[in-house]
Amino acid sequence: MDERQIELYVQRGRLRERIRVQRGEMARELAPISGALQAVDHTHAQLRKAQVWLLAHPAIVTAAAVTLLIWRPRTVVSAARWVYSVWSSWARLKQWFRLIG
Repeated sequence: MDERQIELYVQRGRLRERIRVQRGEMARELAPISGALQAVDHTHAQLRKAQVWLLAHPAIVTAAAVTLLIWRPRTVVSAARWVYSVWSSWARLKQWFRLIG
């Protein structure tokens, strides 16, 4: 082996060790929020399941919406306002994060 190859192997070993140390540090630093991150992942998975189900059963969703509109229109309008408010706040927050990130 020539000297340059040996030097590259040694440098590669040092870089791998540094990466291993950094991963360990990151794992220690993120440990306090791992529960919150797992909760977010779980919620995201549940919302994705709900989305898939809603898209797979449009007749049931439509029937439920029509029933609610006929049975309690004020409740539906009130809920729609609340949902729109939450959605628009979320959209603004995402936009704000994109601007600062």
